[in-house]
Amino acid sequence: MKRFLAVVMVVLMALAFAVPVGAQLGDVDNSSFTVQNVGDGLASVQISFYDESGTEHTPATLNASKSNPFQLAAGESFEVYVPGIPTLPAGRYSVVISSSEPLVAIANLIGQNTAGTVFYNGSYSGAAQGAASINLPSVTHQYYNWNSLISVQNVGTEATNITVQYFCGGTFQQTRNAVQPGGAAHFDLETDAPAGMGGCAGSAIISSSNGQPLVAVDNQTASGGFTQSFNAFSEGSATIYVPAMYEDYYTWNSSVNISKLGSGTAQVTVEYSDGSPDSTCNLTDAAPSCLLYMPTAHTGSAKLFAATVTSVGQPIVAIVNSANPTGQAQTYGGFPGGSGQVGLPTVMKGYYGWDTSFTCQNVGSVATTLGISYQGHAASAYNTASIPVGGSVEVYQPSEAFLASGYRGSVTVTANATGGEIVCIVNQTNPGMVGKGDWSMSYNAQ
Repeated sequence: MKRFLAVVMVVLMALAFAVPVGAQLGDVDNSSFTVQNVGDGLASVQISFYDESGTEHTPATLNASKSNPFQLAAGESFEVYVPGIPTLPAGRYSVVISSSEPLVAIANLIGQNTAGTVFYNGSYSGAAQGAASINLPSVTHQYYNWNSLISVQNVGTEATNITVQYFCGGTFQQTRNAVQPGGAAHFDLETDAPAGMGGCAGSAIISSSNGQPLVAVDNQTASGGFTQSFNAFSEGSATIYVPAMYEDYYTWNSSVNISKLGSGTAQVTVEYSDGSPDSTCNLTDAAPSCLLYMPTAHTGSAKLFAATVTSVGQPIVAIVNSANPTGQAQTYGGFPGGSGQVGLPTVMKGYYGWDTSFTCQNVGSVATTLGISYQGHAASAYNTASIPVGGSVEVYQPSEAFLASGYRGSVTVTANATGGEIVCIVNQTNPGMVGKGDWSMSYNAQ
């Protein structure tokens, strides 16, 4: 029998957060989530869990004997390790995080088979807000052994019916009734697909019956541990930024999946930061998505590069999938725009075998340097070299000499130019676990 520990986070107007963090990845699953204070003052933070019946659980003590509520200094982060909470029963949960200061949050999932020989790892970010209708540009069912597990949280104030409409080898639909505020519904296409749905790769629209805002995550898995996790989109944009794309970059290759949201035609152009000739797609109602695989679409010389995706005619969304031959896979969502400063709740250097890197793209109108500040290392804050508009830079934590082995903390990245804007993603890998499933994850910085 499968057990789950799932967590969901979303950012609401009252500085309350909620996100689907755990999902059915393996036979035994666990999760953690990390929150970072990106405000200017001391944050008072409270964590509330909601089980599958919608019942709220607010433990007085979290893991590491952390009281709940607790305080976070500006820039500080804390990881909530769900199995380490002494009074929380085993189960699958969604989460609401309340704070007196702005927060960002990420969730990490780990699943394994009962023998402990194959592992699944996924990561995704908290959402800025919910919406009554949200979109997944990619869903899979028995597609080269890939299947989606979609977790949807009701972040409204009333119970609602949640419907997922699939466009995957035809049109199919599933509904979960009376999902309580704070609670989540789960749609597992491996074990409970709609009748008549064959093997397919498509998209989905998720909606609530009475206008309650929703957030969702899709954890797509295949045998051997492959895991790709990403958030649903509440709206599209005419421009999407993707800071990290790979073509044989230390054996990694990427693809970008672009989908239009409106009815009608969208003319899509992908401009690469290394000057490679643009890629184009013509999206129609009959063919609303486009998949570009970098070893064939990108003809430039760079191995690591960024891209700017633009659409004429309809708003678009995009996700980037990356994989290597050792069984590692990771996914992140394209960004509709940037900001002058972003928070990265977790980076690591040799932390129980985990290492990270983060890649930031300049999405503003002027060249800029980046200010890098690590938690606990304010004196070691530094600036990168100047990054041209559309360009990107990767910062690899094992190369940061001032970070001790075993470091785990948060990072604040600032665009130093006046009016500068950036977007960043974080990659997490555990090289010592190669051959034991997927030990690689990505998340969007916020």
